[in-house]
Formats: sequence, structure tokens, C-alpha cells
Amino acid sequence: MKFRGIFAALILKFLILSGPALAQDLGRIYNLSELRKDKSRLETAIRKIFDIGIKPSLTANEKRALDRVAFEFPLPKSDDYFLNFYAYARDGRPVVVMPVLSLKILEDLTTAYAWLYRNGYSLSTIDIYFTMLEHRSLQEFPNGQYPPLLEALGVPRNALKDPKVDKLSLSFRNEAFAFILLHELGHIFFKHRGYDEITKSQARADETQADRFALGILERTGTPPLGAVFFFQAQFYSLPHRGAFSSEDKWQDFLHEKAIHPLSEERLKDMARYITGPLADRRANEKALWRFIGRGLTKIIRILQEVDLQKCMTLVAKKAPLEILQPRREIAKGTMEKYCAEHQ
Repeated sequence: MKFRGIFAALILKFLILSGPALAQDLGRIYNLSELRKDKSRLETAIRKIFDIGIKPSLTANEKRALDRVAFEFPLPKSDDYFLNFYAYARDGRPVVVMPVLSLKILEDLTTAYAWLYRNGYSLSTIDIYFTMLEHRSLQEFPNGQYPPLLEALGVPRNALKDPKVDKLSLSFRNEAFAFILLHELGHIFFKHRGYDEITKSQARADETQADRFALGILERTGTPPLGAVFFFQAQFYSLPHRGAFSSEDKWQDFLHEKAIHPLSEERLKDMARYITGPLADRRANEKALWRFIGRGLTKIIRILQEVDLQKCMTLVAKKAPLEILQPRREIAKGTMEKYCAEHQ
């Protein structure tokens, strides 16, 4: 999720250079034929968000900087991570890469949130699903196949026939797509350099700057980034976190040696402060909504701080039967704690 600069030609390294999930072929969550069918529709959605939702709100300076941006929508290759968005330069032209696999799973993620929420089910099964992808090998799933998100969570195929679910899901999806797209455009606008050219401290500062760029333009358009909160939560559970390490020292070694820009507490705190403070104040008519989004980020921060909960989630993801992902009305945290107590 970084840009090497207008005149650079090398593709960026992905955000985490190691970790259990990246050793697995997560591109096999969906059949390639299904992704080919969805490619045109998802590409059209991104281009409409950019052309209709974003470009009219850019300043003259921003339009000049982003005027030549191109888009790529690749199908998955072996060992692709499923939430991989980035930017690079091709022949001196900035390119934003929005992989079809990543767009598809984000779309399913927002559908799952909308259906589970509208029907009064726990949302924590989504977190368990992404943790399973991180901690279970392909061979540990039925028929050696990763279960697609909606199927695994018991979301019916006709979920979007409910107009309220359809509307909520579409809103969440477009918010997530817009934030991610704007974040990558922010790297281009500020001409951020590649990770191998700067310190990790600078890389994380660049992430914050790109976040601010995205949030600032969403503020102009009156688009609350609630869908982005779901994206961050999926990212947190599907990548190495403190609970997956046996000690604080090993976690810190990972952060300093291998993690380029993890979903850090500091990054989320900065976004939460910005959203609930100056941004909410400037959107006075929707202040309650923006503050609600800030509280959503704060919830993820609390999860980052709860190492015991992370360890329990990891245990559940490794050992619990897949049936634990089915819709449930009880508080999932209590269900997990009970399971962990019985299987330590």
C-alpha cells in the first residue's frame, strides 16, 4: 500500500513480508471462473467511484497530480494475499492495483456484515473466519478448499433480495472501496517512496498521511468510512498479531524486522482522533455518525491490547469445528472463552 514515486519503475513489496497466511494459496477461496465473471462488474464499480464519487471533489492541485493515474484489476496468482491493494509506476505513469480477489472478498465481507446485523446475529463469526484463514492450512478445510466467506458464515445466497440488506451492504462496500482507493491515491499524491528507500518509522508516517488524505476527501463528499472499519478488522485478524507470538520480545522482533506497516495501535488511534475530533466537528449534521465510526476504530484498538483474547481467538481458529462460524445470537466472545477454557 505504498507508492515508489512517479519516476520509479519497481513494484512495491507487499505490506507483510512473512507470516503463516502468506505461505498458503489464499487465491483459492473462489474459483477462477467465478472471479472472471465478477471482474468487469467490480472494475466498473471502482471506476464509477473514482470518476463520479471522487474526481469532482478533488482540488485543482490534486487533479493535476492524479490526472494520469491508471488502474489494474488482476486475477489472483499463486500465494496472493486476499487483501492486497497497492500502487506502483509503469513507464512513469502511476498505477493503482485493485485485485479482483481482494475486491470480491471485501464485497462478500460487507454483505456478511449487513445480513448478520439485520438479522440480529453475532458479528464475531466474521473475525473467527479470517483468523482461520491465517492459522489453518488448506488441507485442514473440507475437500482441501478454503470455504468462501458467505458460505462459511451461513449467509444465504439470496441475502441481497432483502432490500434493507442490499442497501446496507452496497453502502458498506462503496465506503470500503472508496477509502482504500483514496488511500492509494494519497501515496501517489504525496509521491511516497518505496519501503526499501526509507525507514520503517517513515513508512508508518506515510501510511498515516495517506489515511488523512483519504479521510479528508471522504469528508468533502460526505461519505462516512464505516465500511473501512470492517476492512481494518478483517486485516487485523488475517495477519500476524501479538496473540500469535509466544512472547512480547518475539512480537517486537517481528515488528522491527519484518512488518513494514502492520495495523498498529498508533495508526488506528490517529484515525480515531481525527474522525471523532476535527472531522466530526466539520460535519456537524452527521457528527454522531462520524463519532460512531471513530468508536468502531477504538474497538479494534482494544482488541489490539487484549492479548488473551487474541490467543483465545487463535486457539478457536486452529481447533474449533467449522460449525462455530454458523449464525449465532449469543455473544461470540463468551462462546470463545468457554471453548478456550475447555481446550487449553
